[in-house]
Amino acid sequence: MAKPRKAPSARDWRPIRATAMWRVDQIFLQYSGNRIEVLLSLVNDTGDLRNTRVVAPTGDPAEAVRFAARFIGGQGNVSRGYGVRIRWTRAQAETEQNALLRDRALEDIFVEGLDESLDAIRDQMR
Repeated sequence: MAKPRKAPSARDWRPIRATAMWRVDQIFLQYSGNRIEVLLSLVNDTGDLRNTRVVAPTGDPAEAVRFAARFIGGQGNVSRGYGVRIRWTRAQAETEQNALLRDRALEDIFVEGLDESLDAIRDQMR
């Protein structure tokens, strides 16, 4: 019989490591009431994976993606978002095929927002 897994405690939470640069690989969007929940999947240069979740204070997908870009840009050690794939979760997709479709317009909005956030951070550090 399999042993039940314990829920992660506050001590198990790890900040984004300062010894590696991370890139945003995938983003999943899901409506949560009147707001949009954004799950960001980060990958670093050694192949480690980290998921970060944020709830955007809006129901507009474009604004939610911009909010997520500012949020993850402010976390530190995120190098880029170029090549990111944005998808709606299966709960939001009407069919299985829709779950595989990427939203390229939102991908461009995210990359622009992340670049603006990273540029602002670099300007503050000078």
